[in-house]
Amino acid sequence: MKQASSVRPVLVVGAGPTGLTAAVELSRLGVPVRIVDRSPGPSDTSKALAVQARTIELLEPRGVGEQMVRAGQLAGGTSIYGRGRKLATVRFQHIPGRLNSLLLLPQSQTERLLAERLRRQGGEVEWGTELVSFTQDDSDPKAGVRAVLKGAQGAEEDLDAEYLISAEGAHSSVRRRLGLPFEGSSLTQRYLLADLHLDSDIPEDEMSIFLATDGFLAVFPMGKSRFRLMATDPYAEAGDADTPALHDLQRVCDHVMPVPAHVSDMSWSSRFFINSRHLSTLRVGNVFLGGDAAHVHSPAGGQGMNTGIQDMINLCWKLALVRAGQARHALLDTYQSDRLPLISKLVRTTETATKAFNSTSSLVHGLITRVAPAALSTDRVQNKATMRLSQVGASYRGGPLAHGGGGHGRLRAGDRVPDADVILVSTYQSGTVTRLYELLDLGRLTLVSTDPDNDLRTLPAQLRPWQGVLAVRHIQVAADQPQLRGHDAQISADLAARPGLLLIRPDAYLAAAGDPALLADWLSTWFV
Repeated sequence: MKQASSVRPVLVVGAGPTGLTAAVELSRLGVPVRIVDRSPGPSDTSKALAVQARTIELLEPRGVGEQMVRAGQLAGGTSIYGRGRKLATVRFQHIPGRLNSLLLLPQSQTERLLAERLRRQGGEVEWGTELVSFTQDDSDPKAGVRAVLKGAQGAEEDLDAEYLISAEGAHSSVRRRLGLPFEGSSLTQRYLLADLHLDSDIPEDEMSIFLATDGFLAVFPMGKSRFRLMATDPYAEAGDADTPALHDLQRVCDHVMPVPAHVSDMSWSSRFFINSRHLSTLRVGNVFLGGDAAHVHSPAGGQGMNTGIQDMINLCWKLALVRAGQARHALLDTYQSDRLPLISKLVRTTETATKAFNSTSSLVHGLITRVAPAALSTDRVQNKATMRLSQVGASYRGGPLAHGGGGHGRLRAGDRVPDADVILVSTYQSGTVTRLYELLDLGRLTLVSTDPDNDLRTLPAQLRPWQGVLAVRHIQVAADQPQLRGHDAQISADLAARPGLLLIRPDAYLAAAGDPALLADWLSTWFV
């Protein structure tokens, strides 16, 4: 996917889910891109398994989400066991969006589907290609990045790139060369991980977490009686081996699970420690960092891969508009101001949860096993837990890009906009019912009118200077939204009941809402 020397591409380093998402997004937006990875080819191990509802929401209109759902295993909840019995279940039916499940799909399959999408868009991963070095002129934002690549045959290449995205993972060479501190801590407990066949009565349509006074065992269904096991190993059941044997996993199951379970046919295993760290900056000049190159944390809740994918969906539309001269360079700073608060909170909460589950304190164990059933019996806690786990509750409200954006009822600038059913108005397809996300322009801002008397066929004078970055839609939000619940149903009811103008970002967050003067003021801050 090499570009002519006169065209400066964006260089993406790392072809895991984060880097592939960046390459897919950029190539879809018409941005020349090269994606390189020092590995000789794609990985065939499962690695990250959980794909959250928000990730599917974002990837579906980008041509990947529906394929992922077809290829994976849906889980309807997470049951927590302790004191020899089931304590409570977090039920994903409380997720307010359209997908009320967690998708379990091996990372290798996620990468395969993203890579296939990239190929359909004319791109290809350059395997066996390493970033040797790079430089940039910090005083000139238009100077780009000069990189040296070494190919699979050992030949070096000088590359003049417009931007560089580090998606190399936790051992990012870009992060090290920039001298960025990876602040945080390493947890002292060690863990066992394995994919295997499990013969037991535990359900295959939900995840199971077994709590003991000396750690926990988490079991994730992968279909056809195969499961992913993750467990603490406080008594060094596996000794010092990097790859625990099958009998090591059997001992852990016998020790923690209250029901009989027999393990067999293990395809791979690993022993690992957890680092809980993140960068305090995601951008240095024309270099951006995302995914594990920018944040690593406990796998509790299955958040890591999803966060990296969403990093890139946040960044790439901004890069494309700035590169096209349609947005101000300051828009690129909002990648960090949007994502860093979410990343910081995620690292803290996953570390806290992991320490609590791992605690050998009888007081902590007793508190968790007694409080969990009572707390999770309420809809309020279920709603809050599933909003956070599924990442549909993630919001950029309060950040610089949301400043001055106003709102519409309880939907405020920076909030995720629900994927509501809408009725097209004032087009040749008037009366057609479709989904809001299917109407969003994935490369520009979408200006939506829900006012029957304002079809926007003539843009208000205040908004005409920005018509190049605006896709216009005239809709009516359907009053009946049986596929939505909770927060999404409430927001959709507000949109159906009250006419207004909404400006929606390509990543389906509200940019601004209000009268044309307010929208024009917001646009003038960020767009040319």
